[in-house]
Amino acid sequence: MDRWALVTVLLAVIAVLTGFSLEGGNLTALWNPPAALIVFGGGILATLAQLPVSQYRPLGELLFWLIAPPQYSFDVLISKLTVSGNALRRDGPLALEKVAGSETDPVFRKALLLLADGNDVEAMQSALHLELKSQEERDQDLLSVLDNFAGYLPTLGIVGAVLGLMQVLSSIKQPEALAAGIATAFVATFYGVASANLIVIPLSSTLRQRLAIRSRYYEALMLGVVALRNGVNPMALRYRMQGIVL
Repeated sequence: MDRWALVTVLLAVIAVLTGFSLEGGNLTALWNPPAALIVFGGGILATLAQLPVSQYRPLGELLFWLIAPPQYSFDVLISKLTVSGNALRRDGPLALEKVAGSETDPVFRKALLLLADGNDVEAMQSALHLELKSQEERDQDLLSVLDNFAGYLPTLGIVGAVLGLMQVLSSIKQPEALAAGIATAFVATFYGVASANLIVIPLSSTLRQRLAIRSRYYEALMLGVVALRNGVNPMALRYRMQGIVL
């Protein structure tokens, strides 16, 4: 499991908190449940408001990539294409249906079935491209939701600070409590700006990079399947695809 992104984000948060502590700050001063409710509760609910309920699960599955991302290996792809090509050359197109039956990747399975049905190159490319484009557009829409979340957090941090200052100013007759109240009010701003820039934006960028890897993987898959359709020897396929880097 590739969890390096989560580790680096955690280290970034620790670095900021350590710097604050070294400057003489008290970490307990950053604990403010009302501010957290305003920033994180408001931000999450505002984000979910723009997303259909049917997309909650796909969003959760995409976020799960941060813990256990799918693995896209060029060597595994070449191995699959080689097995499929050998089956095609040895037993004909119908043999690909058996190979497809044991394939867990739905896109590769569909490609094998299209090949088994004798579709021409243009029809295969069109069908696969349509499915991959639809999948990519859906995932990019989900990532835009995370981008919006990163935008809401600093704004709600300011809202929390304003609300906190309103409370401080309502008790301005107590000067001794004024400085502490102002400091507490700005905790909400810290929550919003820090969480957006240290957590949400980096993790969103990580997901974009993993989607880019998936896109290149499926481009390689399409090239490989088309090559098999054109009768390219499976052993020669690796040399044709060496320029593709996942």
